[in-house]
Order: sequence, then structure tokens, then C-alpha cells
Amino acid sequence: MKRKLLALLTCAALVMGAAGCSGSTEDSGTGNNSGTPAGTGDSAVQISIYQDKYEIDSALKAACAAYTAQHPNVTFTVESSSSGDFYTQLKTMFASNQGPDIFSTKGSDDMRTMVEYMVDLSGESWAKDLSEAAVEAGSIDGSVYGFPISLESYGYLYNKDLFAQAGVEVPATLSEFEDVCKKLEAAGITPISSNYAEWYQSGMFKFSAIISRQEEPMAFISGLNDGSATLVGNKEVENLAKWIDIEKTYSASPLNTDFNTEVSDFATGKCAMMLGGSWSQSSLDDIDPNLNVGMFGLTLSENPAESKIYTSCSPFWSVNKDSANAEECKAFLNWLATSEEGQNYLGNEFKLIPGFTNISVTAEAIGALGVATQECMENGETYGIFSSFFPDGGAELFGNTINKYAAVDMSVDEFAQELQANWETVR
Repeated sequence: MKRKLLALLTCAALVMGAAGCSGSTEDSGTGNNSGTPAGTGDSAVQISIYQDKYEIDSALKAACAAYTAQHPNVTFTVESSSSGDFYTQLKTMFASNQGPDIFSTKGSDDMRTMVEYMVDLSGESWAKDLSEAAVEAGSIDGSVYGFPISLESYGYLYNKDLFAQAGVEVPATLSEFEDVCKKLEAAGITPISSNYAEWYQSGMFKFSAIISRQEEPMAFISGLNDGSATLVGNKEVENLAKWIDIEKTYSASPLNTDFNTEVSDFATGKCAMMLGGSWSQSSLDDIDPNLNVGMFGLTLSENPAESKIYTSCSPFWSVNKDSANAEECKAFLNWLATSEEGQNYLGNEFKLIPGFTNISVTAEAIGALGVATQECMENGETYGIFSSFFPDGGAELFGNTINKYAAVDMSVDEFAQELQANWETVR
């Protein structure tokens, strides 16, 4: 499968979701669990949702409140978290028989590890309206288990006004990226805010770029798993190392910058660039809704044609098959996907590009980053995201090694050797 096709069809996480922040928020409703389908009786029903798109927390709670207004016997508890150990916590919940009614996964292989807990959603009315990418990543062995939350992307975000102030253009190559950084610095502008304090961004996005840029990414993953391929001597590892050298050089305190600081610095104009994605729009809008922002691909080589953004369909929500509220959960998801009010929340209020072919969103809702994502996808200027195909536990190891490379004196060969050892440890 070629990279262009995979860029449109392969989905992962970006959990994105938020791009590596840590934290959670919980909202508790009232009532007790019941098997009464939503709206069909008076028994109190409380649906628990544990999901990893922290940035839609407020809008999701508003959607739940709107549903409760129509079905007074149904209330919700919503816990939204983008902690790096989200999936560890989720698995612990299920291991202790306390799994939530609705929960997130990244799709693909990540979904497969949790499929034993999931309801088959193939027969739901909205399944026929799934985008091709959502079907690809939200299905296991031909059956749909995932309700897609968004089509997303990541790349490098830039402040258009600061670029104009420094008289620089969007870079398309590694050397141009370095030149832009030098000119921004000369103009008194901090070029970058980068997060090398936490593993999530490095493991989920920077390492994924190595895989995405292979000629046959899935074949390369298979080779890493069976030992026929290696990261040692791979040119994309070398390209990433060169890019990290530039990024850390032109960042303010990269080893001590976490996700929240990174976003704040960028949104308040303290720096001109940061790693981010379409999901970043709502977080940026919360700080400065008038921020003049754009996105370009990671410039890891001297070939302008390789400067592309990375796209995926992720995350997905699934229904706990052992939940007494499974039917009520399915009714809620059906409302989101098929009703006019629910569709407005899923698209415009969540400020995401839906993974459904029948739901449209406004440019105002998804913002400049969502529009840029759509344009790149339409033009085929994308790579896929393959983090959902990493061995379980791999992303954290890869992220820690990337952060280590940024922090200590390590050769590129040592860097590649350690990444290879990481993969062999968890494969």
C-alpha cells in the first residue's frame, strides 16, 4: 500500500488528541445504572464516558446536557484525560471490572487489544455513513467497533503575523527551516516552543514520522516485528535526528517545557512555531480566538515534496459490552451521528472534522488548522499516522529515547541503536 493511499486511509491516534498534555476533568451526574433504553422508561440511567480528547471536554458535556434535556432519565459522568497513561488507566479499569460505559481507543491495533470489551456496532444506522478512513481504522475483522470522533492531522504550527514581522516564508526543506529559525531569532522572536519534557509528543508524533516516511510503512512495521528490517542506518532516523538538533537549538528551555506551556507560549505570541495539529484549534481559540495561525509539514529532508502533514482518523469511542447501559449508550451515539442537534455538536461544537460522510462542518468551526487539513487531504499532500500499529508500550519508550537524544551527547548511530532496542523490547 503506497504512502498516499495510507495517508488517506490509515488512522491512529494523535491523541491526539491532544498532543501530549496531561490532566483530566470529570463531571458527575446523578442516578443509578439501569438497563432501560434511553427515553423508553422512567428508570434513572447514568452513562459513564472516559475519553482522551481533553480539548472537547466542555463541548462534550454540553452535548450530554442537551441529550439529558430530551431524555431526563439519562445523565452522564464525563472524564476527559490526555494523560500519557490514559490507556494504562483504561486497562486497569477493565481488569478490576470497573470499565466505563463508553471509552476511547486510537483504532487499528490499539482497538484490537480492547476488542474483547466492545459491542459490535456494525448494525447501527450511522455505520453506513462512515468515511473510508473511519471504516479502515474503526473495524476489526470486518466488524465496526469504533464510533469515530474526528479526522485529524499534525504538523508544524506557525504564527503568520510573526513570520511576516520577520520577513520569512513557510519552509519546505530542512535547511530552509533552519534559515527561518535564524531570521526569527535575529528579529528578536523566539522561533520555537518545543516539548522534550514529556514522552507523548515525541513518541506518538516524532517517532511516527520515521515510520510514515518509509516507502511501505506497514511492510516496514512488519519487518521490525519479524527482524527483517531495522532502524539502524535508516535515513529517516538520521533525518529526524538532524531536525531535532535544529528544533532544540532554537527552542526556549525545551527540556523543561511541557504541553501546556508549549501551547500557552505559542498562543500568546511568545514564540513563532510549535508542533501541533488540527486538534490544537480549540485550545488556541481559548487563549486567543484571533490568532493568525497556519500549518506546514515537518521539514525533515531537502526534498520539498516530502514536506507534508500527517493525517489520521482518531480517536474512536466504543461501548462496553458488559455495561448494563449498552443500549442507552448506542442511543446516545446514534443521536450524535444522525440528529441535527447531535451532528452540530459532533462537528461544529467539537470543532473537529467528523469521520462521517454525511456531516458537514463550517470553516469557522474547524478553524484555519481544520481547513488546512482538508486542503492537504484533497491535494494528496499527506502521510499516514502509524502510532496505533506500534507494539504495546512502544510509544513511551520511543518518546523517552527521543527526549534523551535531545538532552545528552548521543551520536545518531547510538540514537538509532537505542530506538531499535526499544522496538525489540516490546515487539
